[in-house]
Amino acid sequence: MLKRVSLVLVALTLLVIAGCSKAPEVEMQAAQAGLDAAKTAEAQDYAPDAYRTASDTLNAAMAAKQEQDSKFALFRSYGKSKEMFVRAKALADNAATQAAQEKERVKQEVTNLITQAQAAIDSAAAALKKAPKGKGNKAEIELINNDLVDVQASFTEAQNDFNAGKYKVAQAKVEAVMQKANSIINEIAMAAAKKAGK
Repeated sequence: MLKRVSLVLVALTLLVIAGCSKAPEVEMQAAQAGLDAAKTAEAQDYAPDAYRTASDTLNAAMAAKQEQDSKFALFRSYGKSKEMFVRAKALADNAATQAAQEKERVKQEVTNLITQAQAAIDSAAAALKKAPKGKGNKAEIELINNDLVDVQASFTEAQNDFNAGKYKVAQAKVEAVMQKANSIINEIAMAAAKKAGK
């Protein structure tokens, strides 16, 4: 009787071990799909810390799984790696959500910057038209005009990036456009002051 009970206990123990030894393939695929979705949502650019945490957790889960894979079948226990895959999936989903929110925030910010940049370019163009033209500053005005043409080309490029959904790239370009347009306005003011002083 005792022998039979012992055999039943051993059989139950082996079943429990076998249950724990099943590789968490479903959780692993879900975590990988979650990270891929976060990458598609541009989490690397818009939520880099959250994306990195999700990626690191997935890599750690993979390492934990591989460690168990290398063990003899009866001694494998995938409980820890399964939990880590589930956590990696949740972190990846969070990274994708954060990225979408940040992308929308940057989009709004760049929309405002585009309006400001257009106003700065218009002001620079208007100031250039009013700039005194004469022998002394003709070459200077021509250089400023060329700079303004370049600024307008850069602005068009930034708008194209914005329309393509590359908000961070557009943001950097629009900020550079505003800086250059304001610099042109200052140059024209200096040229006018120089002409008036003569």
